[in-house]
Amino acid sequence: MWEKKRIIVISLIVLIVISVSLTLIPKNTNKSTRDNIVNHEMASNTKSVENSTEDDEIALDNGATENKVDNKSSSQKIITNLFISMETKEFDNSINHLNNIVNKYKGYIENSDISYNNHVNNNIYKYAQYTIRMPKNSVDKFTNEINKIGNIISQSTSKEDITKEYYDTESKLNVLKIKEERILKILERAEKIDDIIKLEDELNKVIYEKESITNEMKDMDNKISYSTLIINITEVDKFSNIETTKTSFGEKIINTFNNSLYFLKLTMENIIIIVIYILPFALIIGLVYLIINKFIRKK
Repeated sequence: MWEKKRIIVISLIVLIVISVSLTLIPKNTNKSTRDNIVNHEMASNTKSVENSTEDDEIALDNGATENKVDNKSSSQKIITNLFISMETKEFDNSINHLNNIVNKYKGYIENSDISYNNHVNNNIYKYAQYTIRMPKNSVDKFTNEINKIGNIISQSTSKEDITKEYYDTESKLNVLKIKEERILKILERAEKIDDIIKLEDELNKVIYEKESITNEMKDMDNKISYSTLIINITEVDKFSNIETTKTSFGEKIINTFNNSLYFLKLTMENIIIIVIYILPFALIIGLVYLIINKFIRKK
């Protein structure tokens, strides 16, 4: 009797163990399978981001090349620089007038340097160099009005076409924006710490490069929107005569006569200054000569 009960109990225990095993094994298998599927999807998504980003870069580069041709014809990106040298007999008034004109046309002085030790013909003259940024649309009006503050002796303009460089940089910026968006989407679904760290490192690199290119774009936009004018102002006692093919014979005679009077005046002033400069030495030498001569006579 006890032997039968024992057999029945052992049989029940074996059946329970088999049932539990059959129940647990599929669950563990399903969990392992799910982990593999998630990991495979994560890797696949990450690889997909990289591949799609590269494809986007190629597509954007190709599209940018076509767009640049169209944009170049419709919106060229030109950097304009002007160099002006001028003379003035009233230095302080010219500087004040220049500041007023700059404010009038909404420009600003980027840099200024005024020197007070320019010696010419025993006189001290002032010299100034200004770097001015002026809105592109106001440059012509500004240069026309600046003629009133002095005598312009030279003027030159240089232009730099940065259209291709500008749109190339803009295309790179667009690629980085798309890449940043895709990394953020993948980062939201990432579960493994290693994947998160790698994605965040890549995201930081993209953000840093995007900010660098953004600043480069802002600098180019500023140079395009505001022309740079370098103005040299020299204080003089007499304006330089600039004769052209249109200068008449009578005007040439008058200019020559005025130059002759000016240099005669300048020569007389220099002679008087030299005499005054030598006079103390001459008096001392003369006094010493008289003393020595008187001493020799007595002896």
